[in-house]
Amino acid sequence: MQNYLNQLLENLEQVAKNPPPPPYIEVPPHMAEVPDMAELALSPPTTLEELTDIPFEAMPNILSLEKEQWEVLADALKRLLEALNIQITDLPDNYPDDALYDLIVNSWDESIQYLPLAGFDWEFCTGDPDTCPYGEDCNCGEPDETEFPVYNGLYNDDGTQVDIENIPIPDLCLRCKSYLSDYWEENLLCNMNRNDQRNEDHFECSAFEEDEPQIPEN
Repeated sequence: MQNYLNQLLENLEQVAKNPPPPPYIEVPPHMAEVPDMAELALSPPTTLEELTDIPFEAMPNILSLEKEQWEVLADALKRLLEALNIQITDLPDNYPDDALYDLIVNSWDESIQYLPLAGFDWEFCTGDPDTCPYGEDCNCGEPDETEFPVYNGLYNDDGTQVDIENIPIPDLCLRCKSYLSDYWEENLLCNMNRNDQRNEDHFECSAFEEDEPQIPEN
């Protein structure tokens, strides 16, 4: 068992020392001034399993480990997340390492985003004490004082504010599945792209995905 753990630790350390490259090739020219937003828009979902090339089945169950073993593995996973710029933002204070190891491993093949530039905020709290993985360590039910980003509009290079309602909507946008998205980040990127090209004869968007027509149910 210890030989296996040594190899697993070595594999984890290799990924921490040599993180994967960004999943996109380059930032589009019209997003050059907002690389964080471009990264968010261009990075598809992934998992720790894909990022490390270590399958879920290869991660030992916490019950099969001695205290000294899961302590070392928990430290290795902390270094891995730091190297991948992934932060568990709702982790309770003084959360035990054995529970942390179990939390990460149980989410090894769950969908996340790899954002090496902007960083990915990973949250596990469900808001319900009965289902929250943090159990008694969580603050479920307490008032939420999270500060959400405030969108104050778009501005041209000369400092004038852009009237969002007056930005032309190209036909390409009307056919895109991201048009009028529920996510403010996507809407912000779309509006920036449309505004940057409002005077161009041909509209281009590298993030365009054809919206599938809805087939009415009989």
